[in-house]
Amino acid sequence: MIPIKLFAYLAEAIAPEISVALPTEIKKEDLLAIVAKTYPNYAAEIETCSVAVNQNFVQDETISLTKTDEVALIPPVSGG
Repeated sequence: MIPIKLFAYLAEAIAPEISVALPTEIKKEDLLAIVAKTYPNYAAEIETCSVAVNQNFVQDETISLTKTDEVALIPPVSGG
């Protein structure tokens, strides 16, 4: 299980941190799909999130994860 921090409305709706079983090598889109499947009521929102690992945003590359990595899902925000 890898801990994943959630931010903004996802943290309020689900929890500030969740744990999800993830492989040690995964692409960003697959990570989002696994989390979305775990929380299907928020799947549409989860799939639009940015992903950060150890405070660095991830693009489309394969991510290598360990249990000590800090993974975060950051929903898009808008404001004015």
